[in-house]
Amino acid sequence: MSKLRKADKSLIKDMNRSAVINTIRRKGPISRTEISSITNLGQSTLTKITEELKNLDLVYEKGEAHSTGGRKAILLEFNHLYAFAIGIKVMQDHLVFALTDLQATIIDKRDIYFATSSDTQHILHLMKNTIHQLLQENQLELNSLIGIGIAVSGLVNSVTGVVLKSPLLKWENVNLSEPLMEEFQLPVFIDNDVNAYINAELEFGHGHTSDQFICISLGDGMGASFVIDRKVYKGEYGGAGEYGHTIINVDGRPCYCGQNGCIETYLSNSALKINAQEFASRYPNSRLINKEINYETLTEAARENDSLALILFEQASKYLSIGLINAINSFNPKSIVLIGEALVGKEFFISQATERAKENFFKGTFESQIVISQLGDDAWVQGAALQAINQLFQPPIYEESNTLLNT
Repeated sequence: MSKLRKADKSLIKDMNRSAVINTIRRKGPISRTEISSITNLGQSTLTKITEELKNLDLVYEKGEAHSTGGRKAILLEFNHLYAFAIGIKVMQDHLVFALTDLQATIIDKRDIYFATSSDTQHILHLMKNTIHQLLQENQLELNSLIGIGIAVSGLVNSVTGVVLKSPLLKWENVNLSEPLMEEFQLPVFIDNDVNAYINAELEFGHGHTSDQFICISLGDGMGASFVIDRKVYKGEYGGAGEYGHTIINVDGRPCYCGQNGCIETYLSNSALKINAQEFASRYPNSRLINKEINYETLTEAARENDSLALILFEQASKYLSIGLINAINSFNPKSIVLIGEALVGKEFFISQATERAKENFFKGTFESQIVISQLGDDAWVQGAALQAINQLFQPPIYEESNTLLNT
């Protein structure tokens, strides 16, 4: 367990500095008066802190505020190019890399493919090589990186950096953090991919208007992440959010997890193939017959008014509505944010599902808002990078805090 720092003047100073730098990060360009109002710090304390941050090159002055009279206030901006981070999303057949600044803005991005039969040593080799290439090609030194964040499907121990179980990747007890830490002498952070995505949602998306929401992902699998008071709830062992394995039919389809009737067996990309087989005989002229079926190909067919594709989307909307009702009844969320590859076909099933989901326990008294994330695919790697970035700016309340904010 992490040991708390002693409550003394040094801690208070560092906490004040944390409040100031994070206010400038998220609200800048911003005047000292506005910072004082937000942080409740006096002007003399604030002036001292901002001068220290300017000397460290973490903030800089950027123009003047508009004024209707009197002296114009100088605005302060966060130096997002002070350092850089790496975000990695592990997919079933490729890795997505992003080099970002400290605002998680992507500077360089690339996809590196591998055979699905590749072992983890090969994948780690690709990670190491690609990170070195990103630094070299962007003319950056290793000491300009503050950390590496990784997003991966499955059950992850984010403390030890071990992927405990990822059925999609066929991994068990894979330690990704240690080899990368040894290679780069940097902190490495790893989490479930939906938890990583929700970091970006908090920073750039739905988190601007809500401190409490659920994020549900639909694509190759189905997962969820829970935000409570702007913090991601991970459960006792880091496994909260395996929403695809909630059961909607006790006598239903077998799932790789050992249960029957998991909602993922009706809504994932692989489930679409089974759904298609059940209806194919009724639509022998469908363009989907003998074709690879996933949400992307299903959407293409539906846009050409293919009858089988439209029926499959109708089925998907029914199953998704059950999942949404279960989430609403279980958690009574203010809002649910939908993400994932399945949303390529959102016009064919999301509105129908959300309409059906209104028939929940709270009907007539409370309505959960169901929205589609406005972030794109880059949010996966931005969220991965934010694991490292956010850690750097955490209030330094622990003795071993790895932040820029302690004395």
